[in-house]
Amino acid sequence: MRNKLLLVSVCLLALVACAPLPSVPVEERSVLTERQQIDEFGGQLIRIAQPGDTLHSIAFIAGLDVNKVAAWNDIKDTSKLQIGQRIRLTQPIGFVAVKPKPQAKASPKANTKLGAKTGETRERNDERVLSTPSSVKVADNKPGSTKLGWLWPSPGKVIRQFALAKGQQGIDIQSTKGRAVRASSAGNVVYVGSSLKGYGNLIIVKHNETFLSAYAHNDKILVKEGQRVARQQVIGAVGINNRREPALHFQIRKNGRPVNPLSYLPNRP
Repeated sequence: MRNKLLLVSVCLLALVACAPLPSVPVEERSVLTERQQIDEFGGQLIRIAQPGDTLHSIAFIAGLDVNKVAAWNDIKDTSKLQIGQRIRLTQPIGFVAVKPKPQAKASPKANTKLGAKTGETRERNDERVLSTPSSVKVADNKPGSTKLGWLWPSPGKVIRQFALAKGQQGIDIQSTKGRAVRASSAGNVVYVGSSLKGYGNLIIVKHNETFLSAYAHNDKILVKEGQRVARQQVIGAVGINNRREPALHFQIRKNGRPVNPLSYLPNRP
């Protein structure tokens, strides 16, 4: 009898041990770093401004129109950005675009002093400014105008063509290290720096509300943000690209999207 009671007790203990324990609610807490927040959103919906970022550089790397990004984030002055500021990269639900008020025309003052005294980039072989073919009609970049009189930023063979499907958002122009890089058209410098991965020392020039141009992998930069530059003014010097080639990577963006520069540049003289 005692053995039977012992056997029953063992069986009961086994059943109790196998029974599921009651669930206890667990409170989960997570603290995301700025980088984790960016990664969580896929780097597409939001960007947290880092040192060296400008609104133009953020819009450039995202392939967006800087004016739209400014409107989505209610930013009035595109030249000012605070470190740590959260920049939305998608249009808010229910967003209604407000037509900007026409701005007073400012008298352009080209600063040709920068670069003029830099002997390394103003050698005789760099003074060969490409002449404009007589068949090309040059126009000033007035607000709203698309006739900007684009000129080649540097002499040289195009060694890599525009191919958006393959990630080639501009053209690569073969050159020599230290050779002058010139503004393809007149405009305002809106970004200078090396914070954009894959572009090295980058210069971005805004020509009007529609077009901007970009000059990547500079060995030297001879302009500053906010500076007005004239067409064919020396703004930098050719450096070495990611393929270890002495070449200039040149882009033209229309409403924030890359377009084929060869569709805008004149034929080689």
